[in-house]
Amino acid sequence: MSFGGSWTLEKLDILERYLDAYTTALKDQPFDLIYVDAFAGQGSFQPGSGYAKEDYDDFQRIYDGSARRSLRITDKPFDQFIFNDINAGRSLELISLRREYPNRSITVKDEDANRMLREFCQSLRPMDRAVVFLDPFATEVSWSTIETIARTEKIDCWILFPVGAIARMMPLEGQPTEALAIQLDRIFGLREHWRDFYRQSAQLSFLDHDPSYERPGGSGPIADRYRECLESVFHTVAPTRRIFTNSRNSPMFELFFGASNPRGAGPAIRIADHLLQNW
Repeated sequence: MSFGGSWTLEKLDILERYLDAYTTALKDQPFDLIYVDAFAGQGSFQPGSGYAKEDYDDFQRIYDGSARRSLRITDKPFDQFIFNDINAGRSLELISLRREYPNRSITVKDEDANRMLREFCQSLRPMDRAVVFLDPFATEVSWSTIETIARTEKIDCWILFPVGAIARMMPLEGQPTEALAIQLDRIFGLREHWRDFYRQSAQLSFLDHDPSYERPGGSGPIADRYRECLESVFHTVAPTRRIFTNSRNSPMFELFFGASNPRGAGPAIRIADHLLQNW
């Protein structure tokens, strides 16, 4: 499967290094460690047209995706792996990982990620601890899912926020249509979390009783607001976030990290923030 851009390996390197550090830090603790990849794809990918040659040695090479990288952790492997992709073809590819890693406990699902994650959170036992990776193809992640993850106090969560796609949903002139507004409500949780981006234009419209509205340019404030929302539900959010841009240097995604467990948040945030700054 071809997808992504030159930032894809960067994102995956950060994730893999965190998973390695996470399992190493908890290897002497009596926890059952679970890795959940909610948008796992097919476990590997091939560079597409959005990639620059300097980022990849060989465009014909198949690179390990997040699912395979999680399975490469050997110092202290996760006790369970849950790979989900709503596309039946991709989930079949994930099932093949069971044959390659017969000694690992791998569950493959092909469900809506939001529903799957809510059910997973409800199933967590007192001694379970998990890392959840949210790497959506677009704007699939609902705010109610983020709240559910944070409430467990058992999950560290990496969130790839599609700031570019969301900025396109929020016109600079005029307010979003009601259909788009409903989608933004789902992403941000409440309309009040995004509605105040819009201010009445200083320039009067043709009808005085029908004022026009506008939003300041740039996607930075949108990502800032989402971070504020994350801070309202997670115990701690990493101070640093990584911005991934397209070939025109326009922000496409921002990578956030939130820790839900009060006791474990300190070390988790230090590791994640170091990786976000340096890798």
